[in-house]
Amino acid sequence: MAQRTGTGRGTAARAARAGAGVLAGAATAAAGALWLAAALPLSAGLAWPRTRPAARAWLAAGTARLISWERLRLESLLGCTVDPAPRTGRGLAYLGLRAAVTALAAPLLASVLGVAGLLLGGSLFEAATGTVTTVSLALPWVSVSTPSITMGLAVSLLLLLAAAAAAAGLAALDRVAARRLLGPSTADLLALRVAELTATRAGVLRAIDAERRRIERDLHDGVQQRVVALAMLLARARRAGDTERAAHLLEQAHRESQRVAAELREVAWKVYPTALDELGLHAALRGVAERSALPVALHYAVERDLAPEVETAVYFVAREAITNAAKHARAHRVEVAVRTTAAGVELSVRDDGVGGADAGGGGLVGLARRVAALDGRLEVSSPAGGPTLITAHLPAPARQEG
Repeated sequence: MAQRTGTGRGTAARAARAGAGVLAGAATAAAGALWLAAALPLSAGLAWPRTRPAARAWLAAGTARLISWERLRLESLLGCTVDPAPRTGRGLAYLGLRAAVTALAAPLLASVLGVAGLLLGGSLFEAATGTVTTVSLALPWVSVSTPSITMGLAVSLLLLLAAAAAAAGLAALDRVAARRLLGPSTADLLALRVAELTATRAGVLRAIDAERRRIERDLHDGVQQRVVALAMLLARARRAGDTERAAHLLEQAHRESQRVAAELREVAWKVYPTALDELGLHAALRGVAERSALPVALHYAVERDLAPEVETAVYFVAREAITNAAKHARAHRVEVAVRTTAAGVELSVRDDGVGGADAGGGGLVGLARRVAALDGRLEVSSPAGGPTLITAHLPAPARQEG
């Protein structure tokens, strides 16, 4: 019962806001009509090159001011947020459409509300003065006799409901017109998408170059140094004068070769973990948690197989975030959660460190590029004092078989 009451109140509040939006729209439509009338002589200045810049500036400034009022009304009263598209011509078209619709609808709505008000007022007057009469309504198939107060209240209620429905229709039409004329056009959206893809491609290339430099650094500073040490040990063993010393050097060389193999496995694991293909994302993340220098609590709730590129992105974002927490955050514990959502898959990595992570830093920028390459987004919350929360939202198409 309480839930129904809350739902009813919410519906009434939305209806009241829509009605207020329509009433406010009548005022802004009148202002728009006045501006259109003033814009006609200004538009004549567009025909001459000398006056064209000034006329264009005046038209753009006045239209932008009115459109800003319209956006405020749409967002606050009609719950319609439109991405800005600064086109004076489309703004004038929107103002003209609203002025025309308001000129047609306002008299009708005013008439309906006026009649409803007269009937309601008359019914209340009859009830107060005791002058209620009987109204007979003869239809072809039935005759109805009813007190005039009942008839007045019923008809006024029907008229008010019709006015409310008309106001809701006008509000819906207003939202559609705003999205079509005030928002970006199909060409604008296409250009924006092309720009996003271009930036994403450039970001991916930079991330690939950075990864290559990291691999080269790991090989140079780690594996290469150990291979050189191994070669030196083998050379010393070959030049050794006695068998015991040669055996001792060969034993050292054997241990060094094991370290080289371990370094190579570590580099290969950083490039791409075979567990991701062989055992799946869950097992690969468990491996990251086990290798971490910090305690990692893993919560995995993925209910379907993910595409390989999505699994790879989730894996590397989780691994990099855990590594950053261990190296820079002075954290004591990390929590990793992976779950499917209606939009795809969500990964969150939270640590209890000191916070202050820079979202524009190299590591996080690389993660953001990796996520953006799949049309996802990366969110970083790291206030001073902590905690740090990194959340990746990724679309998750199902794994293609074969």
